[in-house]
Parts: sequence; structure tokens; C-alpha cells
Amino acid sequence: MNSSPLPPPLSIDNDHFISGGSTGRRRRRHKHHQTVNNNPFHSIQSTLDNICTQLSDKLSSQYYNGAQSVLPPPHILLPSVLSGTLAFYATSFSSQYIQHKLLKMSTGTRPAIIPISVGVATVAMGSWMGHLAGLGTAAAAARYTALSSSSLDGTSPWMFWNRTKQTDFMEQCHSLLEEKIVPMKDAACRTVHEMIRPMTIDNINNKTNRRVQQERKEAWFHAARICIIGIITYKTIFRSNFMSLSPSSYTARGSFARKGIPIPTSSLSSSSRSSSIIPSSFNYATKSQRDILHKIGTRYGCHTCGSRLLFHRKQRLLPTAQKKIMFHGDHIPPVSVAKQINNRWYNRKLGRTVAQRFYPQCTNCSNKQGGLLSRAVNAGHGNLHAVGGGSESYFHGWRMRMGHLTGGLVAAMSTATTTTTVVGGGGSSEEKEEEAAVVLVQSSRDRIRSIQYWVEDLLRDAKRTIGNVWDGR
Repeated sequence: MNSSPLPPPLSIDNDHFISGGSTGRRRRRHKHHQTVNNNPFHSIQSTLDNICTQLSDKLSSQYYNGAQSVLPPPHILLPSVLSGTLAFYATSFSSQYIQHKLLKMSTGTRPAIIPISVGVATVAMGSWMGHLAGLGTAAAAARYTALSSSSLDGTSPWMFWNRTKQTDFMEQCHSLLEEKIVPMKDAACRTVHEMIRPMTIDNINNKTNRRVQQERKEAWFHAARICIIGIITYKTIFRSNFMSLSPSSYTARGSFARKGIPIPTSSLSSSSRSSSIIPSSFNYATKSQRDILHKIGTRYGCHTCGSRLLFHRKQRLLPTAQKKIMFHGDHIPPVSVAKQINNRWYNRKLGRTVAQRFYPQCTNCSNKQGGLLSRAVNAGHGNLHAVGGGSESYFHGWRMRMGHLTGGLVAAMSTATTTTTVVGGGGSSEEKEEEAAVVLVQSSRDRIRSIQYWVEDLLRDAKRTIGNVWDGR
């Protein structure tokens, strides 16, 4: 087998690459890499160009050489992305509901590692559920294509629906349910069950059946790969925060906080830090700061509820004297919370003050925050930071977020199906349908494994390049 200048394509037919063969992992380096005259910047740029070239050549080779493409066919891609996104959204909604009602958690929960860890677990579970939803949708779409191709006279299902001789509408619906929907549902459930079946094997202590143990191990490794891909996608591609999957606290950074304005503390003197006098940083936002907060709010929304106040933008047409404030400059932490933290004995001894930032906040959330803090201050609450969290936090589980597309992207990357393999096995025989489910599941596992190997090769090349630069070669 000759060495290939390109990384192996994401295809289940490359058995030697999937099995970890050393020949399939070797790639040709750029000839000019050896004549860089010990220039580290040129070496780094050459490595980046090499990665981009390999990715471009890999994609083109998959599309033009007949190999399996990076994305599934359009009639499978769009339903898989939609189902994966909805599955991730449902997982996020369930996690936030549990945090709000049962765990009494919010973005202000301390230590901050707790909501962050819950967010990471939610993204991992949402990615796995999106993967299962996309896989089941791909199986259902393939089954639908097989049933459509076997229709009378080769007509489309909608033409067959119009040509049917049944006059009763309920009979037509019943016929469509039995002939189309039920087989699609069975194909989806059968494929999802085949994916999670090895993970539920109980007899793992039986050392005589090594094949079952290897199958269970591979299933769990596949689930781990899916979760890792989802976490990386959520954080790097969609630039979302893990803490944003928790309910928004009224006395801490909200789930929708993206950008804030730091409040300068250089004007604070040592006497004002140790006294109870309100320092200058506790003042309201200036006009220039309000203009910046207005731009941030119209782009990212209120940092607590996420509202962009789209229906209030008609105020731009009004005269300046009649305009109302759309977004307030919210001190985070709030003034009363910051004063309580600054007056603690260890902060007074060390002369430390809490750093504050301005975040855009709508009028409704500002009034809610003010009411909570006023009641807590009058009651002599000892921890004002926790007042806006727990059951008083803002539940935003119904709102769609950009990060929910993580489930759809994971479903698109992990759905590897070919029309000839899956659809061809979708006959009326039960054995052929089971075989089609096994082929679809195995192709998805091989696809994710090939992505892992390709990333490992890129990291290995980067490590080798850094070592060469470090050694002066």
C-alpha cells in the first residue's frame, strides 16, 4: 500500500486507516519546510497552511473521488440537524428546570465551579441526545426514501396520495400512518436501540465472551467522543458559556452576559476603601457609558433575561426629550452587595474592594432586582449575593440560544449513511432491517473514530513542528 499525501477521508471503507495502520497515517511534508532558515514564524505559518491545504484536499477528494462525503445527503442532513437541535434544546430545558426547581441553582451559585460543571454535563448530555436524534432521523429518512422508491408506478408519495381511490379522509390518514409513519418510527427506534444496546450489557464479568466486552467498550468510547466533540463545538464554534445554561441570578452576572464595561477604581482613596462612604465607582453610568451599554444590549440583550427589546426600537424615531431608557447600567455585583463584601473584616484588614462592571439590563429586570435587594436590606439579610438566586432567579429555558445548534452540528458530523447501503437493506424482511440498523450504527462509529484519528495526526504534526522550531531546525 503506497503512502498517501492526504489524510484518510472520513469513510467506513478505509479499514486499514480505521484499524490504526501506520502507513495510512503518514503524509508528505512540504519541501520548503526544510529550507526555512530557522525562521520560527515561517515554520508556524507553514504548519497552518499545511493544515488548511490538507483539509481542503480531503474535502475535495471525498466529493470528487466517490468516497463518503463529510456531510450526509441533503434529504438526511436537514432533518438530522433539526432533530439534533431540538434534542439539545430539550436537554437544556430539562437541566435548567431541575436547577431552578430542585437544586435552587443559578449563575450566582458559589463556588462558580458548580454551575460551570453542571453546564459542561448538560452540553455533554445534550450532544449525546442530539446524536441519537440525528441517527434516528437519518434511519427514518432512509426508510422513507426506500418506501417512496417502491411506490406504485414510481410516483412520489404525494401523487400516490392524490391518486388513491379511498374517499374517506380518515381512511387515507390511517393508510398513511401504516404505510409510511409506522415503518419510519420502527426504523428510527431500531437504530437508536442498536446504538445504546451495547452500553446496557450487564454481563461484563464473563471473560469468556470477549467480543461482547469489546463491543461494550467501543460503545462507551463512542459516547465519550460524541460528548467531547459537543463540548468543543459549544465552546469554540458557538462561543457560548457553560454557566449560561443555569438560571440567571439578579445579583450576579446573568446567563446572557457577554460584554461589560469595567468601572474604574483608580479614583478610590485608601480612606474611602476602609470607610462606609460610597465611593465614586458606585455612581450611575455616564452618558458615554450608557451609549455603549445600549449598543451591547441591542446586540446581546439584557444580561439577565436576554431580551433585546426589539419592539422598543421605534423610540429612535422620537425626539430626544421623549425617548426612554431601554437598557440600564447594572452594577455587577450590585451596590448593596459590593458594600457588604467590602465591609467584611478580612477585606477591611487587607484593604481590598470588589471589582464591578456595568452590564446592560432591561427595566423589568432592574425593577425586580431593586425590589429583591430592598426587601433583603430591610430584613438585615447577611448574604445579599444569594438573594437574587435560587427560586428567585430568572428561568429562561424557553428561549432558544445559538448554542443549541451544537446538537444539530453534532448530528450532522456523526450521521454517516449511504443510500445504497441503508436504503437497499430496508426491505420488508426483519433481518434486512436489523442489518440496515447495524450498518448505520457502525458507519457512525467509524466516522467519529476517523475524525479522532485525523485530529491526532494534526496534533502530532503540530508537536513535531514545535519541537523542530525549539531545536533550531
